[in-house]
Order: sequence, then structure tokens, then C-alpha cells
Amino acid sequence: MKVKPLILAFLAVGFGETVSQVLMIRELMTNFQGNELALGVILANWLFLIAVGSWTLGRAADRVPARASVFVITQILFCLILPVQILLARGINNLIGVKPGEMVGLLPILYSSFLLLAPVCVLIGAQFALGCRILAAGAETPAREVGKIYVAEALGCMIGGAGFTYLLVHRFHAFEIALLAVLLNLMAGVILLRPWQQPQELLTRFLVGPIILILGLGVQSWLSGNLDRVEQLSREWQWKGYHLVHHQDSVYGNIAATESEGQTSFYFSGLLAFTSPDPDIVFVEEMAHYPLLSHPAPQAVLLVGGGIGGVLEEILKHPIDRVDYVELDPLMIEAARKYSSAQALDDPRVRIIHTDARVFVRHAREEYDVIIVSLPPPSTLQLNRAYTKEFFQEVVERLSLEGVFSFGVPASEAYMSREMIEHNRSIYETTSAVFSHVSVIPGDWTVLLASPSALEPGEIPHRFEERDLETRLLNVPYLKYRLSPERTERLLIPYLADQAPINRDLRPIATYHNLALWNAMFYPAWGRFFAWMSGLDLWWALTPAALLVLVLTAIRRKAGEARFRNAAVILAIASTGFAGMTLNIVLMLVFQIFHGLLYQRIGVLVAAFMLGLALGALAMAGIVENVRRDVRALVSTEVAIIGYAILLPFLVMRLPEIADLSRLLPQETPLTLLNCLAGLLVGLQFPLANKIYLGTSQGGFGRVAGGLYASDLTGAVFGALLTSVFLIPILGIRGTCLTVVIFKLASLALLIGVA
Repeated sequence: MKVKPLILAFLAVGFGETVSQVLMIRELMTNFQGNELALGVILANWLFLIAVGSWTLGRAADRVPARASVFVITQILFCLILPVQILLARGINNLIGVKPGEMVGLLPILYSSFLLLAPVCVLIGAQFALGCRILAAGAETPAREVGKIYVAEALGCMIGGAGFTYLLVHRFHAFEIALLAVLLNLMAGVILLRPWQQPQELLTRFLVGPIILILGLGVQSWLSGNLDRVEQLSREWQWKGYHLVHHQDSVYGNIAATESEGQTSFYFSGLLAFTSPDPDIVFVEEMAHYPLLSHPAPQAVLLVGGGIGGVLEEILKHPIDRVDYVELDPLMIEAARKYSSAQALDDPRVRIIHTDARVFVRHAREEYDVIIVSLPPPSTLQLNRAYTKEFFQEVVERLSLEGVFSFGVPASEAYMSREMIEHNRSIYETTSAVFSHVSVIPGDWTVLLASPSALEPGEIPHRFEERDLETRLLNVPYLKYRLSPERTERLLIPYLADQAPINRDLRPIATYHNLALWNAMFYPAWGRFFAWMSGLDLWWALTPAALLVLVLTAIRRKAGEARFRNAAVILAIASTGFAGMTLNIVLMLVFQIFHGLLYQRIGVLVAAFMLGLALGALAMAGIVENVRRDVRALVSTEVAIIGYAILLPFLVMRLPEIADLSRLLPQETPLTLLNCLAGLLVGLQFPLANKIYLGTSQGGFGRVAGGLYASDLTGAVFGALLTSVFLIPILGIRGTCLTVVIFKLASLALLIGVA
């Protein structure tokens, strides 16, 4: 068979792979309350399952006839599975017994995403091994042919990621985007079969009919509006048991509104944002009045989030001049105006600002007497951006001399678990590291007040009387009870008992503690595990890396030089998979930390990494047969990856300055370029490793290619699982990159031994 049709087919495969991956990530992150730490679990399952398909079916690929029709069967299966996957992703919470809006523990995220992704991922892994087998049949330079498949798939992934981010997500819903991937794969399948050249082949004639039928049904469903009805029905299934009155995807997340007995609840990426017309009275009154009553005469107020949940209405009861209300997503305001009583939004003293709070605070020129952050706890990296030392330092610059900064965290008057204490203590320590005066008003929702000047909580009841505020909960006796020194001192003991690590932009430890808190609530046995992992340091990486080198070196004589060489190559590829995925996730999460737009831009970040993979593999595939000292060349790529991992933290820390200098470019440009470079360094190794391994291995081509691909993905699985959940929150960006350096040094040492 000709090479070009199969290369074209793998472009379509790569496009469909990225589209399905991004769709699944977006759907699952909505079900898992927008938690980016779940991203690593999802990617780990994705990569592990592809590795399973590549390894198990790669071993069988050499016994499969090298015919295009066999590959087309896998394309048809992909096209049938993808729409079903989206339906199941919408209803996965119902299937595992979790109600919409409920927090989901790490274990349900792990097993539910594994089961959901298994069919399509195993199939994608099998396609790679099968494609390598078909393309290499009779080829004089099989390593170069592997490079072509690797490049074609990576280019398809790049096109899919960029197209999804900049075009598809803005115009089409999930089922329409999935249909486009289906149509492209089916058309590539027809080209691959070439029925006009070989109509007499029985299998070709058998496959052309179903392909044409699926193509026709897909186009008809799109044009007739049936896909829109499927979209609506799937959303209703996602919110089963609720009366869904509104749902919409925005660039920041998914917005949904449900109605029950005249009460409307609004959700953002699965998290309850607010209710109307009867909000949580305790929350909104305490969040608004404590900070405003802590200031002698507030005139200018900045409110970050929560305004349409009732806090804004309470703020306006004070004699203030203006309120700047920062709400990131304008679509949330539109939904609130349509489905709730949001009269406070139309008050002439209110200025609504649709931008990122970090960007607004950093560049604002106004001073504020009171700044209130009315957001959920830092359960996600996007939310954590409002609870870090860096943000607090920016807030100080915007406060007037007697200004007051306020936010809240969940707590308990009856009992605080170890996880809750560590979570709140970290945030308290972070606040105290920036503000010279911090007061805590403890309760089931603890309010923290911070100021560069002295705070006088005892004045709050007197000012409440002076301003003659109309409230439903707060009154003078209640305030005196909440603010009594004896009560405050007793409930503050957990906060002051010990020190805690500071919550930073590039070390979001509060998000980790929040994850530990929710998992301990649903699975108490996990509490010890998360507490144990919180002690993670670089020695944990150094010890297994050193042991691995020592063990492999010790068995070198028994294994023989050829086997030891292959083992060193496999370890290098596995550690590169770990390094590539770790650096990829680092850059994606850094983008979320700095810009908060990962939900919409994840496609282009994935595309950048895949473009780098394609460029690296293409460059190496073009020269691989001319490389004489192939192991030394592999050593050079190892050194390059180590150098990149060492430099990356320093480059990341300079990103805010770079962003200020390049405002005409898209926000993702610096991180996209860095991700592309990471992919390029990883892509250089695969064709080279195939050549080295094929030179000494007795296995068939499909087995070798599938085995190395599975090794690459296995390393990536550990990178995905460890990086987002543990390494970045606990060690920070710098410690995570140093972990990559340690493991790459181990594989480098083994390669030097056989060079």
C-alpha cells in the first residue's frame, strides 16, 4: 500500500484523539467541580489506557495482516464510541451515585474516569502499533517509518487542539465537535481503502457501506437539528433529579441553573455559586458587614465575586459612594439577570467589571477602603489565585491607609479535623505574612479581616447601631457573642498551635489541603495517606532513582550487554515520558495560575506540545539512519531535557513581566512556546530509541514500536498522576522540575554506561 493515505489517516486519528481528549477533560472537570488537580488523574488514565492498547495489541500486531482495511475497522469503532463517551461523561455522576454539585473524592475520580475512557483509549493505542506494522511492512528503514507515524499523529493532535481552541469551541457544542472528528476519520478511512482502485476486495466492499451510512446519518443529524436535541437531553440527564432551566459553556467554565419551589441555584463548573431569591443569609450578611463595619467610614469598595449571590445587596446598605464589582464571566451576570432577582446590579453606585480579579487588582489605579473576596474556598487552582501571598501583596497596594481586606474559609465550632486545621492554618499564615494586622472571626464560616493598620473588632457592634442597618440575622447581641474575646481565643487555638507553609502562586498548598479535606470527609482512611504525602520532599525522588541505577548496574553482567542496552533505552524513554508529561502539566497549571483560562485554552496548550513532538520526531526521523553513534545522540537529548527542566522555573517566575511587555500577543503565547519546546525535546528521542532497540531486538516491528510507545506512556502516566495532585501543590513548580531532573539523571547515568 502507499504511504500517503496512511499518513493522512493518522492526521485524522491525531485530530480525533485531541478533540476527544479535550472534550472529555472539559466534561469531567465540570462533573468534578472544575478541579484542575483532577486533570492529572484524567490524563494518567488516558495515557495508561493508550499504553495498554499499544502494548497488548502491539504484541499481536505482527500477526495481523498489513492491510489498510484492518486499520479502517479501528477508525469505524472510534467513530461509534466517541459520541457514546460524551453521553456517559455527562451522566457519570449519576452512574456512580454522586449528585450534581457535590464534591467528588479522588477515588471516584480515578475509577470513574478510568472506566469511561477505557474503550476509546485502548483503541487509540492499538491504532499506533497497527499503523506502524502496516507502514513498516517491506520498508528498508523501519525506524524512519515509525517517525512518520509519530509525526503524523502529533500534527493531527496539534491541528485538533488549535482548531478546538480558536474555532470549534466558540461555534459548536460538544456533539457537533465530536461529529466533525468522526466525519474526518471516516473520510480518511475511505481514502485509505481506495475502493475505486480495488473494488473486488471483499473486506473493502464490506466496510465502504457502513462508512457511507454513518457519514450520511451524521450529516443528516447535524442539518436537521437532532444533535441539538441530543445536547439538551444529555444536559438534562447530567442534572437528573433537578429542573434544569439554563446551561451554557463559556470560555471560563460551564454555567448551569436549576429551579426548585421558586428558588434558583446557579452552578459554575459544577460548584454551587449562589442561590436566589433567598441566599445563604449567614454567609452574605457576615461576608459584607464584618469588613464594612471594621472601617470607620468606607466610601470605595471592591468586591471580587459573589455579588449576584446577595453580598452586593448587603454592601449597598452602607453609606458608600461606589462599589467596583469584579465578576470574571459576563455570561454568569446574564444568567443572573434572566433567572434571579438581581436589582443590586442596576444600582448607580455599582460598576460591573468583567475581567480577571488578579489582572484588575494588579493594574488598578484606585484605592479602596474595603476589599472583599466572596469566592468559594481554594478547591481549584483558579480559585486558589485569590488566596495566595502574591495576590495579598497586590491587595495591599490597592488599600487605603485604614483599608480592610476580607475573605472567608469553611470551619466548624464543634469539631475541626486535622485536614481542616491545616487548610485554614495555611491560609491564616499566608495572610499574616503580608498584613501587619489580622483578625479572625471564627464560626462555621470563619471570616478573616486584614489591614495594614490596627483593627478594632470591638467597634463593630457600635458601628452597626450607628448605621442603622436592616438585616435579617445580624443584631447587636449576636455580634457581641461572635466577637467576644473568650470565644475567639478558644476557637483560634488550632490556628496558632503551629506554623504552616505559605500558600503561593507556584506552590498552591491550600488547594492540596482542600483536596485532602474533602477526601477525608468521604473516605476517612485517606486522611493518613494525604497527611503522609504532605511530607513529600526531593529525597523521595532521589532514593528510587538511585536504587534503580544501582540494581540495573548490578545485573548488567548477567543480563548481557545487548539486554542491558535495551533496558537503558527503555528506561530513558519511560523517564522522558515522565518528564514530558510533568513539564506539560506544569505549564498548563501555570497558565491556570496566572490567567485562569485553562478551560478554554487547554486545546492550544495541548496542541503546542504535540507540535513540538512532531517537529522533534520529524527532525530526528530525517537523520536517524545517518546517525552513527546513536546512543551518544540519545545522551545528548537527555542532557537537553535536563537543562530545560532546570531553567523552566526561572522562566516561569519571569512570566508576569514578559506578559506586561507583550500585551499585543495572546496571553498563552509564552507558555505555548515553552510547551512546544518541551514537546520538541521529547519528540527527538522516539525515532532514535526505535533505531537503537531494533538494532539488537529479535522482536517484530509492531512489538518493538508498541513496547517503546507503551514505555513512553507509562512514564507519562506517573508524571500525570503525581504532578498535579502531589508534586506541584507540595513541592511547588521548582521542586517538581527538580524531580524531573533527578529521574533524568538516573536514565542518563545508565545511557552513559553503554555509550
